[in-house]
Amino acid sequence: MESRVTYAKRNIIAAVFKQVLNIVLPFIARTIVIYALGELYQGLNGLFTSLLQVLSLADLGFSTVVTYLLYEPIVKKDNEMICAIMAFLKRIYRYVALAILLVGLLLMPLIPLVIKGEYPQEINLYLLYGFYLLNSVVSYSFFAYKSTLLIAMQRESVVSNVTSAVLAGTRLLQIAALLITKNYYVFMALTIMGTIATNLLNEHYSRKLFPEIKAVGSIDEKTRKEFEKQIKGIMITRLADMARNSLDNVILSFLLGLTAVAAYDNYFYVFTALYGISVVIAHALQAGVGNSLATESVQKNYEDLEKFTFIYTWFTGWCTVCLASLYQPFMRIWMRGKPDVILSDFTMILFCIYFFAITINNVRNLYANGKGLFWELKFWYAAEAVANLLLNLLLGWLWGIPGIVIATILTIIIFNFIGRTNVLFSKYFQFRPKEYYLQCATYAVVTAAIAAVTYYVCSFIAMGGYVELGIKLVICMILPNLLYLLSYHGSARFQQAKLFLTQRVMKR
Repeated sequence: MESRVTYAKRNIIAAVFKQVLNIVLPFIARTIVIYALGELYQGLNGLFTSLLQVLSLADLGFSTVVTYLLYEPIVKKDNEMICAIMAFLKRIYRYVALAILLVGLLLMPLIPLVIKGEYPQEINLYLLYGFYLLNSVVSYSFFAYKSTLLIAMQRESVVSNVTSAVLAGTRLLQIAALLITKNYYVFMALTIMGTIATNLLNEHYSRKLFPEIKAVGSIDEKTRKEFEKQIKGIMITRLADMARNSLDNVILSFLLGLTAVAAYDNYFYVFTALYGISVVIAHALQAGVGNSLATESVQKNYEDLEKFTFIYTWFTGWCTVCLASLYQPFMRIWMRGKPDVILSDFTMILFCIYFFAITINNVRNLYANGKGLFWELKFWYAAEAVANLLLNLLLGWLWGIPGIVIATILTIIIFNFIGRTNVLFSKYFQFRPKEYYLQCATYAVVTAAIAAVTYYVCSFIAMGGYVELGIKLVICMILPNLLYLLSYHGSARFQQAKLFLTQRVMKR
């Protein structure tokens, strides 16, 4: 029997490889879109992607709740219950796909109203939006629910490898299509084909690995009530995530136009590239954490939370330092000749703060999700959604892009970090999180200091171009980690993390 650590390692490796592909290939495609078709096309891509993410609220987090419900029957090897839960998710996904299609069609006449200023006149907005809508619909079709089973069974590496293979093929075809035809409709048609292929391949491997699991049967009344309770909570989670991640581009398009969307979206793309790596590392641990919550003591799980937070925050803190020193040099190379889509240094620093503020919650989320605290967290999700929307409108109107990023940072700290952490400690660990807050505050201060030192050292490198970026990259690879080592090497937390990594990870 393979251990949770072995599965987690395998999942992390596959997920990171997938994320690297998901950074490099879309980056090339995005660059070709900007230079071959113009930044207005990239603005449309950001706008329509955000609109359809809002529509994906139709999912309401069903797959997340189902993953949580699967932990116990998987541990007990209750295949009958697993089959019934999968049949339940299969039916739900059919309704989700239909809901996205209907709501998306109802919103279609409003598309021109959310675009301020010009857009490419050679494009049919309704037809292009239809491609994006169809892609969202098929993402919940063609056995899409099977990926949930693979993830709950700690086979996320399979999902990642399938995604990587399809992504590589799809992006290469899209790049060739853009260079040859310069037709954005062909680009989107290939996206839809890739989505269908991903779902079909996940179904194939799910059937191959777990032939005994079929989507048949009905869940019992107790499970149904638990599902209904948790879904009421997690649906508000989706509202909060939508308000934070998806409405920014919509509000920017409405207030400032597609060029502002393109500028924000380019910086957010780099942001999400690093954030995506941090998330896949965290998500690869989710099934193992869920298993641990079902089998280990509360004290053991709290000690793991502290240990994982330390290790994870070192990594995401280093990513934050790299962003602070490399963001602008990279943007100046990438967007050469297009200064109107390069943001100020102040806005760049805000993106770095945003990155650290959101990633510091990811390990805590593993435990909150693993305990199924979606209902208990409902107030904080709702408060974050409302506050973020209102602050986005107010601060975006006052200060543009910096105002929207500031609004997001404030709501993350108040409603996400403080509010949700309080609920986890109250409902599961059952003591006040004062010590945990102090640890996280320490990590934030140390990261800010290391970012300032690294940025100062890098400021002496000013020859421009790839040489400057390369030298700064080498500095960022070495200096921040030496400073982290100097800061933490004498602490008990460092020794615990070192022991864990050498005994439980490196040797397996």
